[in-house]
Amino acid sequence: MSTDKLCGDHPFLAVLTEPDACTSSKRIDETIHAIERATADGGVTLVVVRINDDDDDGTSENKWVLLKRLSELKQQRLKEGIRDFLLVVNNDVELVLRAISKNIRVDGVHVKEYKAHMIPDIRQTLQDAVEGTTVSASNDTKQRQQGIVIGTSCHSIQSALDTYNYNLTPRGPDYLFVGTCYLTQSHPEKTSLDQLEGPSLPGRIRDVLFQSFNDDNRSSSGDSDLSTVAKKPPIIFAIGGIDEQNCNEPVKYGADGVATIRTVMQADDPREVVKLMNTAMLN
Repeated sequence: MSTDKLCGDHPFLAVLTEPDACTSSKRIDETIHAIERATADGGVTLVVVRINDDDDDGTSENKWVLLKRLSELKQQRLKEGIRDFLLVVNNDVELVLRAISKNIRVDGVHVKEYKAHMIPDIRQTLQDAVEGTTVSASNDTKQRQQGIVIGTSCHSIQSALDTYNYNLTPRGPDYLFVGTCYLTQSHPEKTSLDQLEGPSLPGRIRDVLFQSFNDDNRSSSGDSDLSTVAKKPPIIFAIGGIDEQNCNEPVKYGADGVATIRTVMQADDPREVVKLMNTAMLN
């Protein structure tokens, strides 16, 4: 695992699986095909396995199958010399622990907003699991696992500040999904523009967090204890109704990148859509 991919050149693109991605073998195959196309040129930074959890229909085991196949795709991208992607699981620490125990390449977990205060403990749990992997694991595998990636979501500046205050040791989130930027099927309860947080919120949150970061570092600059120095703010992804037509707007307002579901996952050609989105965000 490594957070290095979140330290490269902006803007970043995250792709989330559709909620029904694990309802059948066919849907798993369709999901893998879309992610395979989307990541073909190294243009996706982060892939999030986010599905509806329902153990009654076998979803739990299907999610394990999907995760293993996505992990294999990560390895394939590395062998091809293409930049691979960070792979995280939404709201399922146990599944990530299972992957770590099996030496399967998974980078971390996305924590629900109301559980953000648990991020330092979750990070420690995952790190302990990595350090406790069997000696049979290769040095290469263990080296890749050293940087646990944890993200969460927020919908307000206050929520983001609360999350930033969790930057203790071990540190808080590496990235935030901030929205809802535009009307989207993911939030059907938001039916009008005045119910949205809007495309400017991610950038405003980034500005506020960096201001807090700078203030905290100035206040601790004379302290010899390096543990008191503020941790770098998380990467900010705009989310909610993002497509190739509007993805440049949140970035223009200051977001580090964008996250999308259906725009890529339901595209006739996910590879082309990813190219269009990355180009648009640079303009």
